[in-house]
Amino acid sequence: MATTHSEVSRNVGKELLFENDRIRVWSMTLQPGESCEYHRHDHDYVYCYTTPSKIAAQRAEEPDEVREFDQHFVQYRAVGDGVEHLITNVNDIPHNQILIELKGPSEAATPQTPQDNGRARPVK
Repeated sequence: MATTHSEVSRNVGKELLFENDRIRVWSMTLQPGESCEYHRHDHDYVYCYTTPSKIAAQRAEEPDEVREFDQHFVQYRAVGDGVEHLITNVNDIPHNQILIELKGPSEAATPQTPQDNGRARPVK
């Protein structure tokens, strides 16, 4: 189901762990059934799921997508002019991730296909 959101957060995680002039490091734990707030990525970023996870991703004007991820799934995303979404933990165990934002302009003019380490699979 496509969703639209009127309020968009710039908090890409739940807890800011570290920040300097070049990076921001966030932590996010989602309990089973919990969603993060709908947010916008203005900076390229890399993240690692520290737990096995089953996540539903919701993006404006796109159908929801559910995928399963092995522990230590890592992805890099060049966001271009920005990416908006929220994720929901649809697993029966807590989800945890660490996300690192690379401050400054994106390396790309438009959002690029994410690069990952191949530890994800679609749920049918």
